[in-house]
Amino acid sequence: MPSKKIFQFLIGLSVILFIICNVYFFRQAIKPRAFPALGQVKNFHLTDSKGNPFTLDYLQGRVWIASFFFTTCSDICPLMNKHMAALHRTFDKVNGVRLVSITVNPEYDSSDVLTAYAKKYQANPEKWIFLTGSREEITRLAVQSFRMGSMEEPVFHSSYFALVDRHGFIRGYYDGTNQEGINKLFKDTSTLIIER
Repeated sequence: MPSKKIFQFLIGLSVILFIICNVYFFRQAIKPRAFPALGQVKNFHLTDSKGNPFTLDYLQGRVWIASFFFTTCSDICPLMNKHMAALHRTFDKVNGVRLVSITVNPEYDSSDVLTAYAKKYQANPEKWIFLTGSREEITRLAVQSFRMGSMEEPVFHSSYFALVDRHGFIRGYYDGTNQEGINKLFKDTSTLIIER
């Protein structure tokens, strides 16, 4: 009977499709990450340029790029922030990406100072966040979580940007003064946006 053969064919086809889908999703689940985690950012308590408290919770579920700088720096900071501004323009319309710039001179860089500094770079405060806080908290974050900087230097910062995934794992360090490093950061950020 033709209808019985069609029914058997459809059942067989369904079983084959089910197996193919399961094999595909199993391979996706065990597929290694594009690049490994290099550490995890511990929770922190800082203040944004609007004077509001800011913790790691605000970044959960988002890919973010972190840098350490200070507003009166005339050495590498202007070039780093120029590159950060380029990244900001690139990812401004991508909801799942944030840029985070943390001052290492909190005694001078108040929320008001950071607001004025952010305007120089036309930073959208929802997407490119400038943070200040206590020296102890910033030092702990830079040295213990990001492993950038030194406890001994009164005003320390690295020339590197750190790329952090949506679970708070550091996935890469990139020279913020080097165009080649910025190009790699852009590529790796794009990879993390689609990584689940």
